[in-house]
Amino acid sequence: MTDSKGKKKIFIIVLAGVVVIALFAYRFWTLSADEEPSGISFIQEEEGMPVEVITAGRGAVEVWSTLTGTVEGMLQYPIVSTNTLEVVEVLKKENERVKAGELVIRLDRDAPNPMLHSYKRSKAVYENALSEAERMEALYNEGAVSKRELEKVQTSLEVARSDFENAASSVGLVASNPGIITSINVRKAEMAVSGKVLAWIARTDSVRVTFKAGSRQAESLEKGQKAVWKSNYNKDRIEGELTKLDLSADPRTHLVGGEAVFPNPSGRLIPGLLVSIEVQTVDKRDILNIPAECLIEGDDGYAVFVVEKSADDDARAGLRKVEVGVITSKAVEITSGITEGETVVIFGQSDLDDEDRVKIVRGGEDG
Repeated sequence: MTDSKGKKKIFIIVLAGVVVIALFAYRFWTLSADEEPSGISFIQEEEGMPVEVITAGRGAVEVWSTLTGTVEGMLQYPIVSTNTLEVVEVLKKENERVKAGELVIRLDRDAPNPMLHSYKRSKAVYENALSEAERMEALYNEGAVSKRELEKVQTSLEVARSDFENAASSVGLVASNPGIITSINVRKAEMAVSGKVLAWIARTDSVRVTFKAGSRQAESLEKGQKAVWKSNYNKDRIEGELTKLDLSADPRTHLVGGEAVFPNPSGRLIPGLLVSIEVQTVDKRDILNIPAECLIEGDDGYAVFVVEKSADDDARAGLRKVEVGVITSKAVEITSGITEGETVVIFGQSDLDDEDRVKIVRGGEDG
């Protein structure tokens, strides 16, 4: 009895296994009988290669060159002492405006000075010469002395006056031209050494930026080109002009010097600053141009893919040779090969061949 039940159990297990295997076999057969799903290449062949396009149009192409230079005042000059004297007073501060003839630094005029044109000595000589000239003029008017004697005394007075003015200017240092005090290099009670620069004054209503350019940059630079300075912290922008370019490079550095002039009414461009400026080396307007991404570079030149309608009204890719002018990172000037209004592939051309069917997915109507 027990053997009979065991054999029945084994039969049921075997039968279940056969059924499972049969079901798997049937499923495999049905799957293999189904039509294989379409692959990407099949879809592209039926519907066309997906591309993005633009319409060739007219516009501007600009090229800018970035240069680094130093800001200088248009008129920049030092205040220098001709005597070694103590500083009695500094009347102006840095960044303060001064007029021509305005006193900036006063030196000790009472200090002993071995120089011929010391202030005290020159003043005494001038006062004596003035008194003598007045006396001689009175005698001349009375007929007591000759005109020649009067002229001799008057000449001595002019020499004494000049010496006194020189002596006065050596202890009272003034601004010879209007501008802004850009630096003060001495303080009260210090010694102003003869020949040492005590202060700098610059005219800054307009400034120049002096720069050095490498050979590749220098080739594209010309006097008269537009120059622009932009603030790194806000939207300030000042337009100037390239006004100077050396005719030869420095034989040691092989760099070409130049300068650009900028109006500076706000005083943002401070003399001594190191700044970056941009010079517009190319400015072409109303020319046929396309984005740089459209261009295909080959061994024999440049080309683009355009989208054309075929005889069966399909959209097809056409490979065109083009002649180019200015090439920038953003745009390319086209001088021949395509015309305004043509549809040009901007993305997707890497997988294209000439006369491939295409499907426009962006930038135009579906092909």
